[in-house]
Amino acid sequence: MESREIGIDFFSRNTIEVAMELLGKEIRYRGCSGVIVETEAYRDDPASHYLLRPNKAQMLKNTFGHIYVFLIYGMYFCLNFTTEREGIGAVLIRAVEPTGGIEVMKQRRKMENLHQITNGPGKICQAFDIGMELHGKPVGSLLKIFQRIDSPPIQRSQRIGISKAKDLEWRFFVSGNPFVSRR
Repeated sequence: MESREIGIDFFSRNTIEVAMELLGKEIRYRGCSGVIVETEAYRDDPASHYLLRPNKAQMLKNTFGHIYVFLIYGMYFCLNFTTEREGIGAVLIRAVEPTGGIEVMKQRRKMENLHQITNGPGKICQAFDIGMELHGKPVGSLLKIFQRIDSPPIQRSQRIGISKAKDLEWRFFVSGNPFVSRR
């Protein structure tokens, strides 16, 4: 069955909707692929990079359907997609279920445990070899996203690893999926 590539307009909508609807989509980059099983939404809330890093995060307001990569803890890259035609937003990809290039991912991550290869935002970038070369590029130029699973069962919770706006339940994940970062 041929998968349909997701275009930039998919990202022009409300960040929360995009975060939920990215679940079940497949990322393909550098010979590897994986189904998105966990996301987090960021808008103009106090945990958003747009408010925390206004000089570096202008693209969260000025673009949609672009790749926003940032470095966390000075050592791990994190993959985000900008959202909202009229507004501020980005979706952090927190976990994927590997579907292709698994041996390459294991080599890049220097581990064999399949469930630990892509179950966190930094791990995804290591496994897929994602770095700053993608920052600012439109989705589909190098990294592509395809329709894969329609309407997987979704759960939501508070976002992970933030100190502000902790009450917002803007973390979404595929219910029961063993590749989700934390349950």
